[in-house]
Amino acid sequence: MNIPSSIIDDQSPRVRQLFIHWAGYMEACVEFWEIPGNIDIHTQGHCERVLLHALRIGHQRGMNERSLAALAHAAIFHDTRRKDNYLDVGHGGRAAQYYRTYCHGGSLDFLGEAYESIKYHDRDDDLGNRLILRKGGDRARQWLEVYHVFKDADALDRLRLGTWCLDEKYLRTPEAKAMVGFAQTVVNETTDPVELERMYRMMDVFRPHFDKKTD
Repeated sequence: MNIPSSIIDDQSPRVRQLFIHWAGYMEACVEFWEIPGNIDIHTQGHCERVLLHALRIGHQRGMNERSLAALAHAAIFHDTRRKDNYLDVGHGGRAAQYYRTYCHGGSLDFLGEAYESIKYHDRDDDLGNRLILRKGGDRARQWLEVYHVFKDADALDRLRLGTWCLDEKYLRTPEAKAMVGFAQTVVNETTDPVELERMYRMMDVFRPHFDKKTD
């Protein structure tokens, strides 16, 4: 795990236990496509931070165990099938298919709300909201909450790319808005300063074109 024990130990027992379990599961069992460039923008380090943010937000919102599990599944699978380190619209759908196939292999219980969150995390909210409400049936509102919390957790880690990459007004939950300082601390504590500066320089080239609403 990349996140220091000092940060993990400071979490609630529920968040700490779930984080340790799912971060270890990702490291041992989840496969990521290799991304050109040899830089950890969207691989395990990013997914680990998103996992922590998602569990913290979910716990603060009083979400049930199934929803927290769905958040964890979404966090550790969502960027596994990226082709590059930029927008790569469609990587959510590829990762969702990998998640479905992986679960059908019998190693993990398939959760529809995790699948939908992975599939639409790289799309605008309007599209994701509409399709998740249609597919979720009686549990559509619960599925939608998972989707929104997960997208907020993913967005919080945009700070690894530069402070300008996170526009707080697009965060969907008050819990996420209150976590911006924490998210920056986690980035600083988990990223080598030289590597962090390299990321900032690389992403600054795309600053005029960067879409702040999807990741």
